[in-house]
Amino acid sequence: MEPMNIVEIARALNGKLINCEHNIIVTGVSTDSRKINKGQLFIPIKGLNFDGHDFIEKAIEMGAVASLSQYDLGARNFPYIIVEDTQIALMKLAKYYRSKFNIPAVAVTGSSGKTTTKEMIASVLSESFSVLKNEGNLNNTIGLPITVFGIEKHHDICVFEMGMNRFGEIESLAAIVKPDVAVITNIGTAHIEYLGSRQGIFEAKKEVFKYFTKENTAIINGDDDMLSTMTNTEYNVIKYGLEEHNTFCAKNIKQHGDEGMEFSLCIDGKKENFFVPLIGVHNVYNALCAIAVGLTMKMNIEKIKSGLAKFAPGKMRMEIFNTDDGIRVINDSYNANPDSTSAAIEVLKNMPCHGRRVLIIGDMMELGDYSEIGHKRVGEKAAESNIDIIITIGEKAKDVCKGALNKGMGDRQIYHFKDNAAAISQLISILLPKDTVLIKGSRVMKLEEIADFLRERRLTKDE
Repeated sequence: MEPMNIVEIARALNGKLINCEHNIIVTGVSTDSRKINKGQLFIPIKGLNFDGHDFIEKAIEMGAVASLSQYDLGARNFPYIIVEDTQIALMKLAKYYRSKFNIPAVAVTGSSGKTTTKEMIASVLSESFSVLKNEGNLNNTIGLPITVFGIEKHHDICVFEMGMNRFGEIESLAAIVKPDVAVITNIGTAHIEYLGSRQGIFEAKKEVFKYFTKENTAIINGDDDMLSTMTNTEYNVIKYGLEEHNTFCAKNIKQHGDEGMEFSLCIDGKKENFFVPLIGVHNVYNALCAIAVGLTMKMNIEKIKSGLAKFAPGKMRMEIFNTDDGIRVINDSYNANPDSTSAAIEVLKNMPCHGRRVLIIGDMMELGDYSEIGHKRVGEKAAESNIDIIITIGEKAKDVCKGALNKGMGDRQIYHFKDNAAAISQLISILLPKDTVLIKGSRVMKLEEIADFLRERRLTKDE
């Protein structure tokens, strides 16, 4: 963060400054009193189960130079700014800070693939620009504003992932960022519990274009049945996918084992070949999106290729490793919804395998009334993909078993456990050397515990 005077911050928030010397300089912003750095402004957030105001004094002790507060704290030995709502103030201050930098921003949203696509876009852009991006998936109404405060004078461009599970959230994030380019990866069923239907999800995702002008560019998955209907907009639209009607259409897709994929693309009448170090056709879509962003930013095609080739996937996202027993593990446990899980099953189906193909799947959350059918469809997809063994974990995942049975899988091919510990206790008796195992589940299920167990422990005893 570029230094800001506390008086400037108070004015931007229309807040009341208390106990303050006018020369106090703020060099950062934090909402977590446990991670405060010296010189930062502490913004206490009031949640359902906690109130950050209870930790203001601790934050000051840790080095914060000032705090916001929704309450009049009376006479204290530290400066603070009284505001009506600290959550709103966080977003308001982020919007003000963003406005101080005349650099372009790319917004990335969608039902699945957001984080990988964001990281891939950043990898490409980094070949030509100094890039700021969200770390991990800090993509909500707290994480994104905190990321915005990371903009500094040396940055040329920002890439912001935007998540949501309610109407209006994406619009509020777009109001902060004012993106020049916005990406929607797909419209699936993630968060359908709160948005009612895929149409509702579509409308919520389109909020990312709320502040667009005719100079701005939307980059969308043209193979998605809903996104493909976006026509006659007041801004530029670029579509990518595998179908011929798209602006950018990938062809000649070739899988190179675990190393990645190669595909070709026609750009300005010339065939160009690209390599991305990831597996799964769904990652070709992510790569196409990154290419489209790079070209929109007038990048050299060779630099775009270089950025893709250098891309390194994050932990728990199509992370492949082999155990000492010769079991290949695809750890895609960071998160899951029916669409992303179906894509991952397709990867498992097509991956060369000298043993059995095994799916370990945990509960998929925030599906609401769609939960039963969503889980069943995953089971059906697994059965239709000739997956040999299904191991389900959690109450909701029982419906995966039902879906698989409906499509002809046998009882002896399916195992169900109530939690990770129960599953781990039986893996030794279920898995065999040369099996290929896909691990997938919602974040709350913490299925990386399964991956860690497989990574660290031999399943078979030494002779």
